[in-house]
Amino acid sequence: MAHLDTKLLEKIANKLGKKNRTHVNVMVSKRASKLGISSESALILIAKENNIGTAWYQRRLDPEKQMEIHDNLLSIFPHPANHTNTKTQNKGKSSKITLRMVLKNAIEYLLKDDILRGRCMDNLLGNRNFDIAINQATLVLEDRIRTKAQPPSRLVGENLVNYAFNDDLSRTILQISSNQEEQRGFTYIIRGIVPAFRNLTHHHVTTKFSREDGLRVCGFIDVLLRIVDSSIKIR
Repeated sequence: MAHLDTKLLEKIANKLGKKNRTHVNVMVSKRASKLGISSESALILIAKENNIGTAWYQRRLDPEKQMEIHDNLLSIFPHPANHTNTKTQNKGKSSKITLRMVLKNAIEYLLKDDILRGRCMDNLLGNRNFDIAINQATLVLEDRIRTKAQPPSRLVGENLVNYAFNDDLSRTILQISSNQEEQRGFTYIIRGIVPAFRNLTHHHVTTKFSREDGLRVCGFIDVLLRIVDSSIKIR
């Protein structure tokens, strides 16, 4: 077994009421074998399953192991609709899998971008004001475009998008694809995000967005962030 973080092992052992880490090591080995993943990834999944924070430990792992965690996150908890009836036994004590735990895993699974996830997580886990999550997601997208395109003056909103992206490959600053039609399609999508979501949540207080709306929009923004990150600055 690979070298596992002793502090995280101890946290899990304490949470499970075990006197030493041997039991946790066995759990990790079995989980890694069952899922076909590294023991480091299995350790993180077990910690998440027990509602133990893992952000610091996870950031230290290489991208391949982080992807293993991402791909197996949804295997930890059942569908949110069944969360109230699901219990695990621990020395005679029952422990409910809460909706918050299920949602947190879903958010971590959907939002791969660290900055986006960090700015939207708390709002998506809240009970109201989900427009704030959309506001922050579109803010992150705007900032990422600005950083990549480097306009000569500070541009915002549609002016920034129109500066950075053009469906004409000979005129665009950021090239998403060498295919003219794909460039046009992505340009229109990114350009439409501003009037559709950014302006509404930036200039107005609105209650029209549910948590599910927030998750869907933030998940789509995550896709767009990867598109912006992979674009090429050609002039």
